Parts: sequence; structure tokens; C-alpha cells
Amino acid sequence: MKQFPFTIDKLVFEHESQVQLVPIGSPVGVEGRIPGYFVMSSAPPNVEDAQESSPAAHQQAQQGIDEIAEHLYRMMTTSADGTAKLVITVHGYNTSRSGVEAWYKNIFKYVNRHDPAISSSGNAVFIGYRWPSEGVDLGKFWEALAALPPLPRDLLLTGGVCALALLILNLIAFGETIWGFLISLVLVAFFVLGTMMLALVVLRLVVYFRDNYRANNFGVLDLVELLRQIDGAILQRTAQEMFPRAATKTEHLQAMAQAKTYWQRRSQNKVKLSFIGHSMGGFVVTNVIRILSDVFDTNSLEDHPDGDIGDVFRLERMILASPDITVLTIITNRANFLAASLRRFSESYLFCSEGDIALRIASTAANYITFPSRTQVRGYRLGNVAIENKLGNTEDYGLINLAALDKDFPVSLPIGEAIAQSQVNVLENLFLTAERFQPRGVVTLADLFQDQTEGDITRATVADLFTYFDCTDYFDIKYDPADNTCSAEPIGLLSRAKGHAVLKPWDYFLLTLDYATGKRDVHGGYFQGQFSQELLYRLAFLGFSDYLQTLDADAHVALSQFHLACQAKQIQGFLSPFRYRVDIQGGSLEGTMKDLLDAIQANK
Repeated sequence: MKQFPFTIDKLVFEHESQVQLVPIGSPVGVEGRIPGYFVMSSAPPNVEDAQESSPAAHQQAQQGIDEIAEHLYRMMTTSADGTAKLVITVHGYNTSRSGVEAWYKNIFKYVNRHDPAISSSGNAVFIGYRWPSEGVDLGKFWEALAALPPLPRDLLLTGGVCALALLILNLIAFGETIWGFLISLVLVAFFVLGTMMLALVVLRLVVYFRDNYRANNFGVLDLVELLRQIDGAILQRTAQEMFPRAATKTEHLQAMAQAKTYWQRRSQNKVKLSFIGHSMGGFVVTNVIRILSDVFDTNSLEDHPDGDIGDVFRLERMILASPDITVLTIITNRANFLAASLRRFSESYLFCSEGDIALRIASTAANYITFPSRTQVRGYRLGNVAIENKLGNTEDYGLINLAALDKDFPVSLPIGEAIAQSQVNVLENLFLTAERFQPRGVVTLADLFQDQTEGDITRATVADLFTYFDCTDYFDIKYDPADNTCSAEPIGLLSRAKGHAVLKPWDYFLLTLDYATGKRDVHGGYFQGQFSQELLYRLAFLGFSDYLQTLDADAHVALSQFHLACQAKQIQGFLSPFRYRVDIQGGSLEGTMKDLLDAIQANK
């Protein structure tokens, strides 16, 4: 029997409003117009808990794969434009199963019940993918202590004993003699070593490194296998449709070969594969694409890879929200796994916040141990970049480069030359709050780019492939699709939304209190706002061009409306020149991508 490293359940509606998870094939519930599935890696939190899945579980997983493949194949033949979309969402670090389920249920309900623009298309399948993340649980202290290797465990216990002996020594007269002083020094040394070993226990309890290991070794590989299985099932479905009477093994192989040829000819009309990756989920997504991409592909070697993955998929959109990825991935070409992914997607978006203390403190501190950098700033994460608020008022919100795009990007000028001549450069407008003792307290990515590479910041870089949404001051109604409730009034969802040009240490202290007390989610507030949910999910399921169509039939008018909507919610956006050339000016997707990649390659 075929082995599956994951389980699959279906998302359905009960009583038209409540979303539930049911086994594949269950008659309970009503399927959404956009079918939804919950796929969970079967890897356990601890290796001791690993067990072989039952035949029934493998059979259900196979049924789930076949059902997803059937939905996508049918959509290809029945939708008005002959397309099918598969949207996969991947959660981040320190996320319990209940939290993941609640989020994916909200997405499923939102796209089926709360946004007609998405649900009316009816040609998409949604998958919420869970890798074996582990929530922080201080109750596991004794378990973590027991798991310590012998030497650090003995040092920790010795340090505790020495601390007690030191206390007793200071309470008696013997501690005031020279021998007492020397013994105290020895006890202090053991106490310090014990404290260092205690730090290991604390690092285990915050589960960051354990989650990083599971994401990289289980989450990535199991998601790759899921896509491989769906790809094979659609190919098998195609072969059966083309040759329904194939009976022998030879006839079956011939049918599969013909099916492969059929999908090769559908180069521009394959299943469109899109991802939403939050936090460490962004790391999972980019590494999945890295594995799925064929490194021996001629186009890949020439830095002109297409979006084709496997036989039936074509990469479409990548949306990263507070990605736990080093910031250097968009300013350097050295071992750049993100750049390798970006070149294959038609659309790429980054949602970020200057006030994301979960990344700024927890992730950056944890990666201090592992990330090979000499300086503090290069250890910051991509989710912490922000767009410069030069004026500190509403004029800095919305698409800040919209006027420059209208002025500096005539249709007749190749996109690489237009970027080089434009007065507004993305790297000069993205910054990190890192240089505390500098007059402005920030460092721009342009500064890092100049230090890190020999390229010219005025020319095209990997950063030009992204469209950025800085949600630091995002101010909106908090909306929960689960029970269709809203907050009484708008609030700052990722910060206190004070409109400060740069957040100061006091601002970060207050945000830490807000995050600790649950007042606001500085790391995941993107998925709670009324407008931000519309923005995220319409981009994922519709794409930027179709999203604009829901605002106005005229692309320029729609873009202006979109700009004003972002401005009203205090979101700063930086629209990718690539998106502007394709979606607003009507440029060829393939031609524009080739021109931009050529310009990036020439700037290395």
C-alpha cells in the first residue's frame, strides 16, 4: 500500500454557518463552493511518539488526494476560463493544532460565505496545511530537564547545589576568611555553569529550534510529498479520461506518457498553485519551492526559470506575512533561496510590520545563535522591514510610489531601464529600526545592499519583484469570520498606530505588554482586520489584476481606489514595478519577467 506522511480531513459547513472537520467520504456537512481540506503532517512532536499509520488512515489519505485531484481536474474543464487554482496556507512557529484549525476554518468560511468576489469564481481549492509545530508550554519544564544530556544536566544540578552552599557559606563566619573567599569563587564558577545549562532548558521550552527542525525536516518534505501525490493523481485522472479502455500495463504506461504530453502542451493553462505563508510558514513555502524546482532545468541555470512545477502545476502567487526569513534574502544573490522562489512566481507580496516584536525579539534572539553574521542588523527578519514614513502624516500612507510609477514608467521603456531611471527606489524606502544611537535610528536596505554586494541600488534587484504592505500603523475594525462579529470601534491591529516615523524603545516596551496581555496580535494581526483579510485572501484567490476588477473595470481607476483604501487604513504600500507593468500597463507577463530578470542578472 502507498505510504502517506500526512492525514487529510475535509472542511464542511454544518447548518450553513459552523465549519467542521470531517473524515473524507463522510456524509456530514455541506461542501463549500470552494472546497477546503485540512492536511496535517503525521510527524509527531517527539520522535518517541512516532507510529506507523493504520491502513485506514492511508486509505483515507488516498481518497483525499483523489478527491482534491478530481475537483481540480473538473474545474479545468468546467470553469469559464478553463483554469483551476490550488491555494495552500502554511502556519508559523509556536502554533497549536486548535489554533491552526480555527484559523483555517476562518479562511474557509471567509472565502465561501463572506466574500462573493472570491466564492463566485468557484474554480479554486483551499488546503490548510499543518506541520508538527509545538506550542510553548512551561508545564513541560521537568520533561525538558529530564531530556538534558548527562554533562549539562550534571552541571545544572551541581550549579544548584553550589548556589545553596554559597548561600550557607555567606551566613557563617567561615565565609569571611581567605579560604572562604577561595571556596566562594569555586562555587560561583559552578553556579555560572549551572545557569548556562538552565539557559539550554529555557531555549528548549520556547520550542523555536525544535519547531525549526520540524519545519525543515518534516513540514517541508511532507508538503512536497502532498503536491507530488496530487500532481500524480491529476495525471492519472487525465490518462483515464484520454484512454478509458487501457487495461494492460503497457497500455497504461502509454496512456500516462500521452497525459504528460498533454499537460506539457498546456504550459500557460495549468493548475495555478499559490501559497500564503505566515512567520516560519514562509520559510516552509520557500523551501518547498526550492525542492520542487528542477535545478538541472536549462531555464533555471540561465536565471530564466518558468513557473512550471511537476507535470500539472504552475506557480502563481506567493504571499508572505511576517516571514521568519533573513532580511538579506532580498538584497543579496549569495545562496538566495528566496530569490530562487521569487523568479518562478507570477506575483509576490510581503506583509510586514516594524512593530512585530515576536520576530524582532524572539526570532532574532534565537537566530543569534545559528545565523552566521558578525553584526546585529543582518540577523533581523524580513517581516520586520518597514516603509519609510518621511512626513509622519496620512500623505505617507497608500501606495507611496504610485506617482513615480505613473511618471517614470512609460510603456515604451524596458522595465529594467525604467527602474534604473526612476526617482523612487524600493531599497531606499525600506528600512529596519536597528541603529539605536544614530540620529534617525534606522538603517535602510540600500545601506545594507551597498555593504553586502557590488551591485547598484538604483538598478533592478530581487526586491523589485515584491509588492510590499507595511501594516505597522494599520487601523481597522477587528473582524472574526467564525461568529461574524466586529470590534466596537477601529483599533491598531499590529501596533498602537501612533503614526510615528520610527518606533522607539518605549513603543516596543508597550507593544511587548500588549502582546503578552493579548491586547493585540503584533505578529498575526494581518488575519484579524476587516480590510486586511479582504486584501490577503483576494490576492491569494484572485490575484492583483482580478482584485482590481472588483473595484472598477478601468485598471487605472481601480488602482487609485485601492491606493485610497490603503491610505484610509494607514497601510503603506510599495507596488512592484513588475505588477504595474503587467496589470496596469498591460505588458506581457513572460516578456516583462524576462526583461526584469535580465536586468537583475546584469546588476550582480
